[in-house]
Amino acid sequence: LAKAGFTLALGNGQKSELRFHSSPDGAAIIPLNDGYVYVSNSEMRQGEGGVYGIYFDHDGNVMDYKMLLSGTTRNCSGGTTPWGTFVSCEEYGNGQCWQVDPDPLSKHHPKPEKTKLGGDGGNFEAVACDDRNLEQPIFFVTEDLKSGALRRYTPPMTIPGTAAGWDALHAEGGTTEFLVFLEDNSFVWSCDEWLGRYSQEKYFPNVEGIVFREGLLYFVSKRTSKLYVLDLDNGTYTASSTKDYSLYSGEFKNRPDQLATNDGEFLYFTEEGGQTPGVYAIDAEGQSYAIFEAYDSKYFNDETTGLAFSPDGTKMYACFQDCGCEVSGDIDCGCLFVFWRTDGRSFDGATLGLKFH
Repeated sequence: LAKAGFTLALGNGQKSELRFHSSPDGAAIIPLNDGYVYVSNSEMRQGEGGVYGIYFDHDGNVMDYKMLLSGTTRNCSGGTTPWGTFVSCEEYGNGQCWQVDPDPLSKHHPKPEKTKLGGDGGNFEAVACDDRNLEQPIFFVTEDLKSGALRRYTPPMTIPGTAAGWDALHAEGGTTEFLVFLEDNSFVWSCDEWLGRYSQEKYFPNVEGIVFREGLLYFVSKRTSKLYVLDLDNGTYTASSTKDYSLYSGEFKNRPDQLATNDGEFLYFTEEGGQTPGVYAIDAEGQSYAIFEAYDSKYFNDETTGLAFSPDGTKMYACFQDCGCEVSGDIDCGCLFVFWRTDGRSFDGATLGLKFH
C-alpha cells in the first residue's frame, strides 16, 4: 500500500503530496464520518519523528495522506481514546505522550498537545484505556526500559453525567500510580515510582504492547518474552511465555512487540527480530496461529509494526519497519501492507482457517 520515500496512490488516480514516512511504528484505525483514518507513528530520531494519517473512504480506497504531528522524537507506539483521538508515545529518555486528533473537522485537529500521561518524561511505548466508565476512563502507559515503570493514570472527574473528552488528558488534578507485582500472583498500584521501577525490572522488564478488553489488561515484555494478563477487578495476574506459541503454528520465536485486537476473541502480536518476522494470534483457549510471516532474506531481523484493523474488521494493516532498506532508520526504510480475506469476512469471523501464510 505504501513504501517509505514514495508517494501514495490515491483513489482518484492522483498521488499524495507527501511521501510515505520512514520507520513506521505503532498505529491505530479511527472511524470518521466519511470513512476511517490509519494513524501511524514514525520512529525517526532527533526531532524527525511524528504522526501521519492515511485517510480511507468506507470502501478502503486511499483518499488523502498528511502529517498530523511533527518535531517529535522516536514516536513508537501509542493508543486510542474513547473520544476518537490518538495518543502517540515518544521512546527516549525525555519522551512524552501527545494527543492527536485526526478528524479534520475537529477544533483540536491543527494543534496536538502534550498530555499528562508522561509526567517528567520517559521511554514510553504504548497506551491502553479502561473505558468502562466514560466519565472517568483510566489510562495505562508502558515504558520500554529495563527499569521502567508501567503507570496508571486516572484523570480528574468530569461533571456527573458528562463523558470525558480531550481535556481529560490535559487538566490538572489527575493521579499517576505504578504497577507493583506481589509474590502471590497479585498486584497493587502504588504512588511510589521507585517501587514500580523495581517491580518492572524484577518481573517484567522492557514492556512493549498493551491492550484492555473486558476487565483484563494484557501486556508483553520483550526481555522475558511473556504475556501478562491482569484482572483489574480482582487484583491478580497470570503470565505465559510467547515462545510456547510457536509449538502450534509458525515461527514466533523472537521478541513480542505490539498487541492488537479486532472484533472477536483473538489477541494479535507483532514480532521484533528473527529470520521470519510476522503477525501472530492466540484465541481464548490459548491456541496460537501464524497470520503471516516474511521468509525473504531482506526481512531478516526486521520487525512487524503498525498492526490495525478496519472498522468492519475485514482489512488488516501492518508494516515492516525496515522493509529491505540498507541502513535501518534511513529515509527509505519502511512499508505498509493491507491484507484481506478472499471471502470478504472479518479476520475474526467464523470459518477462518487461520493456519496459512
